[in-house]
Amino acid sequence: MPLPPLRARLKTAAPLLAPFSIIPSVELVELIALAGYDGVILDLEHGAHGSEALGPLVLAAMARGIYPLVRVRSSEPTEIGAALDAGAAGVIVPQIGSVAEAERAVRAARFAPDGNRGANSFVRGADYSGRTEWFADANRDVAVLLMVEGAGGVAALPGILQLPSLDGIFLGPLDLSHALGVPGEMGHPKVVATIEQVIDACKAAGVTTGIFAGTADAARRWIGRGVTLVGAGVDTALVLKGLKAAVGELRG
Repeated sequence: MPLPPLRARLKTAAPLLAPFSIIPSVELVELIALAGYDGVILDLEHGAHGSEALGPLVLAAMARGIYPLVRVRSSEPTEIGAALDAGAAGVIVPQIGSVAEAERAVRAARFAPDGNRGANSFVRGADYSGRTEWFADANRDVAVLLMVEGAGGVAALPGILQLPSLDGIFLGPLDLSHALGVPGEMGHPKVVATIEQVIDACKAAGVTTGIFAGTADAARRWIGRGVTLVGAGVDTALVLKGLKAAVGELRG
């Protein structure tokens, strides 16, 4: 069965688990799906992905029945548009530090009249169809989440949450820990308190919240707080953990 549009899926209470993937491998995307995750976050900000690799990775996710999300490199409109043209179900935009940056990113993910995304209905995202109806369909279905991971984003949050067509705020605890003066301490009380503050503000505004969780305990904690999208680890760390476990069994 085809997946429901990501934008609609994020409005449900059921948590969506999707690891970050920095290894540009079709086979790895398939393995993530076969393991039972709901989606994969193809990480262009920190991964080695080139534009030519994105299409096959998106197709692999779709073929295996999971959501392909893309964390783009920046809030540049061309970055956002290219990821969505490639067929991404949604984008996660990093390092949002002001209302102006947030508005620019959201508008780049929406066609007119809701935004200014470059219009081309002959791309993979439109099934190469040329359908004029696709523009409205994409505005209805594609999800855009903005990353709050610094002091500027936290301060600007009330204004950001007022933006029409915004689907969610995605929290980056590691970057937040650096911004709050406790680098690397994602469980530090200052970091946790800031995350809880953002989650509460998003709930009040009816906006989805996502977060990176490096451990199962962290994932469960934030799901318990009402987070809908969990960036459940990173593929490199998950593969390394599995390989180490296998070696430990072999050496017994």
